Amino acid sequence: MDTGRICDRLNRTEGITHWLLQHSRTDSTTIIHLPTLYGIRQGQVFSAANPYPREVITSPAETATLTLFARFTADGKEWLGDATGQVTDDSETGLDSLIRNLLANCRTQQNPPFPLPGADEPYHLVELADRTILDLLPQTLLERAQEFSQGILAAARKYTDIAVSNIELFFTRTHVTTMTSAGVRLEYPATRLGAEICLLCRTAAGNAGEHTERLTVRRLADLDPQAIVAEAAPIARQLALASSAPSHRGKVVLLGEAAADFLLIANTPLAFHASARTVYEKSSRYSAGAAVSGETELKGEPLNISSDPTIDFGLASSIVAPADGSACRPATLVRDGYWADLLGTRRYFSYLGLLEKGVLPPGTVGNTVVPAGNTPLDAFLDQDCVVVRTFSGFSLDRTSGQFAVEIRLGELRQNGKSTPFHGGLLVGNWFSAIADAFYSRELQTRNDFYGPKAILFGNLQTAG
Repeated sequence: MDTGRICDRLNRTEGITHWLLQHSRTDSTTIIHLPTLYGIRQGQVFSAANPYPREVITSPAETATLTLFARFTADGKEWLGDATGQVTDDSETGLDSLIRNLLANCRTQQNPPFPLPGADEPYHLVELADRTILDLLPQTLLERAQEFSQGILAAARKYTDIAVSNIELFFTRTHVTTMTSAGVRLEYPATRLGAEICLLCRTAAGNAGEHTERLTVRRLADLDPQAIVAEAAPIARQLALASSAPSHRGKVVLLGEAAADFLLIANTPLAFHASARTVYEKSSRYSAGAAVSGETELKGEPLNISSDPTIDFGLASSIVAPADGSACRPATLVRDGYWADLLGTRRYFSYLGLLEKGVLPPGTVGNTVVPAGNTPLDAFLDQDCVVVRTFSGFSLDRTSGQFAVEIRLGELRQNGKSTPFHGGLLVGNWFSAIADAFYSRELQTRNDFYGPKAILFGNLQTAG
């Protein structure tokens, strides 16, 4: 695709106030390793070690997304509309058709005008690519994947009741170019690596459990086989031993994946209520400087939570806001338990009068960052409580904060004894829960979450 031709055509078209072109070239490689092969010989099932992974390499992909902004007059007022579309044909005829349709869509949106990013926009050039794998040939990339797989298998052999069912690796390497009508041109590489490792546990009594660890990072070095198996193997074992879920009201500890799920900005009501758009539309409970938990008395540690798209190699890190091409910036949504910064783009920051005050928008939701708490993890676990390790999937009502989430694996800790369980619901309200929460000193990095490894809530309910 000829981006120069596209930009030239855009610059020659009347009626465009501002344009943003985002172009990417991507190649993806999927590598699947099934450690054991099964078959039938003379009517008997047999198994054999499979030393070789199966490699699937997709064809390179190319995409271009075009966003147009256009000023127009209607009903005696001036408006600024925008529209986005995919460039699938960069011929003169194809571009003319796309631009014509986008401009027509722009003129259906009566949005008050707002300032768009200029040539002096200060972009933070965060590092998004693992340079050690960026230009590897397929065979060398396959060898790196094989080394990782062998590390997983070696780590699993330390457990007599654990077997590796399958190992899947997903490599994505992208070259991104962003161009705007203001003369901005940014080019940078990005990598993304996904891993799915399924572990099976079979106890001496014949009970079976299965757990799949799903991780996504930007660098291969951030996938540690020893650490992955050390965390996943006990979960598989506990699932094999799990009983039915208890009914409980009182102290609840979210550990590891469950803690990250609970605080990840995209999963919380903060993504809705700390949005400049919902504040402008008066559908948010946000009030600058007010307590996030509302009238609920603070009994725990005050929450601090930030969105940061500028962390090098962060999974949710980015340079350019896809909505309008402005720079991505960090934002502290909650500071010491009180509403602070907002998420959003130039449009709604302008409408709220924030741009006039010199407050620039973050542009997009970044990595979730929560500082360490004051209590060691052992102190959380050394008491009667329910510990939740994984949810089947975490979701809540984004306006009220109410949740009733299925527990995939938990533990009932009582009188010094720990009993694993599977199923049941964790029930509560997110805003009320954080008013009675304590955060561990120990930290974890899981996908795009950087924060405490555990959270202790003083009073939550599990329904069996």
